Amino acid sequence: MKINVNDNKDKKRITIKSLAKIMGISHTTVSNAWNNPEKLSPELRQRILQYASELGFQGPDKLARALRTGKSDTIGVIFNDSMSYVFIDPHDIALMRGIAVQCEEQNVNLVLIPLRKRQQTPLNTLVDGYILNATHNNATMIQHALAHGRPVVTLDFQFPDHSSVSIDNACAMRDIARYLADKGHRHFGIIAFPSQPSAQGMCDLTAPVTGDNLLMLSRVNVCREVFQQRGFALDTCWLYQTRHDEEHGEQAAKALLETHPEITALICLSDRFAVGAIHYCQRQQLAVPQRVAVTGFDNLAVEVAGIRLTTIAQDAEKKGEMAVKLLLTRGPVTHYELPYQLIIRESA
Repeated sequence: MKINVNDNKDKKRITIKSLAKIMGISHTTVSNAWNNPEKLSPELRQRILQYASELGFQGPDKLARALRTGKSDTIGVIFNDSMSYVFIDPHDIALMRGIAVQCEEQNVNLVLIPLRKRQQTPLNTLVDGYILNATHNNATMIQHALAHGRPVVTLDFQFPDHSSVSIDNACAMRDIARYLADKGHRHFGIIAFPSQPSAQGMCDLTAPVTGDNLLMLSRVNVCREVFQQRGFALDTCWLYQTRHDEEHGEQAAKALLETHPEITALICLSDRFAVGAIHYCQRQQLAVPQRVAVTGFDNLAVEVAGIRLTTIAQDAEKKGEMAVKLLLTRGPVTHYELPYQLIIRESA
């Protein structure tokens, strides 16, 4: 079929509706050539695309379609740190791999939305739903995400009205705290990411920790509960909140052990913190675990400077896969619990 194109004005006026009228087929059939190609025979789809190409029509405007239908075929992942974090942090690299694989299978796009330096920024990204990755939940961006009414799936914490994917973080940290207590430790330091954006530095555990990072709160406060149940003096157990990376883990270990040399065990909320803590101990010739036991979380740093790390293993990639499936299924609220394992190695 040969098409005569008169001028550029005609090209600009071409739409799915006008193309369907010219070809004498339904608007839905033409739309399916781009949006639901599996519903057309290869021959019919090729004929439509060829016809459109000759008219200079490259397909429907996806932004206009999204604004019209409210569906963008895109999901957003909101997380606490900077944009570069998900390409550096081993846990989030695995998590994003799982998310990306499922997005490819479901033919949807992915937008990364960092909270760091954007705590009060209104959320205006056009997406079909959000995955909240252990966020600071009082941030304006999070409140906007919840208020939009779009599907939300949370990772590592729960909202009553939204689906979630997580291990039992409280139970996992309880296993670590009890294990260390059974080994005879009575004075602890906990190295943690912040309970709220402004939180940093050292405090004792005489009072429960408060804030809006529910993952951090669940892990730290269950340790405090174990110490309290065992009769340990909570004013000799210390928490240090800091940025989440190896360098800040090392700085936290230095501050805790120099200020409170009675500490014999460092509970780190991630393997990255544990790496920094062990490096500090080795530089100061503090034997691990004889002088200071160190535990991590995630099982992503199996060995640190020749010392095998005691940690919690979880499947971050599976977590990401399940989050996308729950988000796109839009079924009943589901709290999907992944298994975990306490792995005892020589660092504790």
